[in-house]
Amino acid sequence: MKRIVLVHIGAGTVGGAAIEQEIAQRERWKALFGIDVVIGAVIGTGGAIVADDGHGLPVSLLREIAESRKTGFSVAESAARAGFAPVDPMVALGKLMPFGHLIAMDAGAGDATAAIDAAVLEMGGSVVLSNKAPLAMPYSSAGDALWAESGPLGRVRYEATCGAGLPILSTLRTLLDTGDTIREITGTVSGTFGAIFSDVASGASFSEAVRTAKANGYTEPDPRDDLSGLDVARKALILARTIGRRVELSDIAIEGLVPDDLKSVSVDSFLSSISSMDDTIAARAKQAKADGSVLKYVAIVKPESNLAVGIAPVSTATVLGALQGPENIVSIRTERYDAYPLNVTGPGAGAAVTAAGMTGDMLALSLR
Repeated sequence: MKRIVLVHIGAGTVGGAAIEQEIAQRERWKALFGIDVVIGAVIGTGGAIVADDGHGLPVSLLREIAESRKTGFSVAESAARAGFAPVDPMVALGKLMPFGHLIAMDAGAGDATAAIDAAVLEMGGSVVLSNKAPLAMPYSSAGDALWAESGPLGRVRYEATCGAGLPILSTLRTLLDTGDTIREITGTVSGTFGAIFSDVASGASFSEAVRTAKANGYTEPDPRDDLSGLDVARKALILARTIGRRVELSDIAIEGLVPDDLKSVSVDSFLSSISSMDDTIAARAKQAKADGSVLKYVAIVKPESNLAVGIAPVSTATVLGALQGPENIVSIRTERYDAYPLNVTGPGAGAAVTAAGMTGDMLALSLR
């Protein structure tokens, strides 16, 4: 039976959900696919916890680590209670190499994980990402190793970086692999902005919509992390690079929705002062309504023209304009799908669906 050894990078909301899915499905995958998927290491801020016997970390410890995203325990604290001493991540990879095919499951935050991802590839392993940052790094950096292995036969999969578990990137890859020509990709790929602008269209002020989105769990703890537009820009960059464009994050025009004077204040101060944006957004929403449109925060990617993410009026007669709440939609117009673009829609956020996107990629790599 083929042994798959997973190295989890990050055990937060998404990483913890992926661990739970892997524990639950291990016996089923043995019976269906003839693969034994074990979790050999978990890498967190305190180092790596590694099982150097080839049998994977104890299920009880993995469940505690997965639960830690809810209870606040750190990976290091969980390991200490189980009698494991954290080691350097690179040491952990070396210990696991003899036991099976390594697959890094990068659900971390930030581009510091790119070095670990690249090391796994150098050892002959594979990489699955929900973490966008390594794929958005400038060229001539550690991210190059990931893009070099991102093709149809490569060892890198990154479905969950754009639209959680929605099959956006795999659909795009199928179109490209079968010889179609991409003409335009338009999408709302932020559940946060979707929720906010749905409320604005229903008559709420921008500041009210932001506070409601935060209360409903649609934003990061600091909503400015979403409102900056950087997350959407990274997704647009990944889409652009997937269709073959050699572009940098700095090439994307980003319309941020955080006033300069509110970028450095506390979260509470920001939330109480964001009403300074209300009149501007309300005027744009009013004009859009008069034109039979609604405001959406949109990413537009084309094969040659400039890349941009920001607020745009979208006709209510379109699928994109009719979208409500935190759902995502990506509309792909191609040579074959010209008059009627191919649309992929559904929840673009959530731990379970994002983790499932990663798990699907892991299985695809494992079954080769």
